[in-house]
Amino acid sequence: MHRFAVAATIALLVAPMTAMAFPFGGQAGTVRPCYNKAIYASLGPPRGGPYIWTPSTKTYQFGPPTHAGQWLLGLAGAPYYCIISIQPVIVWPGTYITMMGSSR
Repeated sequence: MHRFAVAATIALLVAPMTAMAFPFGGQAGTVRPCYNKAIYASLGPPRGGPYIWTPSTKTYQFGPPTHAGQWLLGLAGAPYYCIISIQPVIVWPGTYITMMGSSR
């Protein structure tokens, strides 16, 4: 029982040190500002999909997504949302970008 308690304690202390992020990258087809101070970017291949940049995203040299045609590369994590319209309420889902770099 003592060994199990020690193993469980170590596992609980190590768990917060792991990060669940996956790589993404592709050319932006759609870039839209959101009302919740975020930017929605729909990316094409090779690792495309809907991604959302926020002010807490670690952003490198050329800044956040600004226009279609830009190439983005980085790490993404948890599901997130982008409020496109307040009246009527339109919310687009996406994946939160944890860190990224972009082309000009």
